[in-house]
Amino acid sequence: MKTILVPTDFHLAAENAMSAAVKLAKNMDAKINLMTMFKFPKFRYQLVESAVHTEEEYYNLLKGDALREIERWKEWYPDVTIEGSIKEDFEELIPAILSENADLIVMGSEGANGWKDYLKGTNSQNVIRKADCPVLVMKENTAFVKIENVLFVTDFEKTGFIEKAMSLFDLSATKNKFVFIDTGETTDDRSEIYDTARDVEKLYNIQNFDFEIFRHDSVSKGTVEFAETHDIDLIIMFTHGRVGFERFLFGSIAEEVVNISVIPVLSIMEH
Repeated sequence: MKTILVPTDFHLAAENAMSAAVKLAKNMDAKINLMTMFKFPKFRYQLVESAVHTEEEYYNLLKGDALREIERWKEWYPDVTIEGSIKEDFEELIPAILSENADLIVMGSEGANGWKDYLKGTNSQNVIRKADCPVLVMKENTAFVKIENVLFVTDFEKTGFIEKAMSLFDLSATKNKFVFIDTGETTDDRSEIYDTARDVEKLYNIQNFDFEIFRHDSVSKGTVEFAETHDIDLIIMFTHGRVGFERFLFGSIAEEVVNISVIPVLSIMEH
């Protein structure tokens, strides 16, 4: 059974991520690891709701609240296997997330300020850059209602991420749009790019396949603009992550797309 990791601060973006993870868990026959963490302040006394608590009492309050929230979320989805965990031995959120052996990470890109305080930069962008497994990012104002129109963003230099995506989603049931964002820097002949796209279609036996070259000065902004004008439900793209950026600098581009897109983004590491 596969494992989907959902890091949560129990706010709206995380709720959206959990809802998406549940849908995927049912399709993948996977279990969900619902993970939260807190940094316990090392004060001898702490004022909580007009009452002064010792360090131990305050610690127990925080942990009790987290456990109750985990149980409440598990009750929402009784037809999915959900395991809860609380990370206490990490100073930062990203190492805590990466310490889990997950096949997929589903997370919200916004949340409580406390989570952002753990890091320099955006949580989701840091996870995309460092995680070896695919990462699905949900925005606070985005719901994972349907997956009918899927957009693959690619320069066809890397195609392994397509196969990984096919292990998560049934592409035979979706309309699969592939786009090459042309910033004017490529020297390839357009007919050759179209031929390559058809080769990829045959290689992976992709159903409901469509390909388009879209002209834009920015790959990230062009991706979002194209997705929004084509009623896309999910954007799928690869990242080079921590091993360096090549050609389209897809490591940083995936992070930029996550930052500006309200459409869910699935980022898959390509080494």
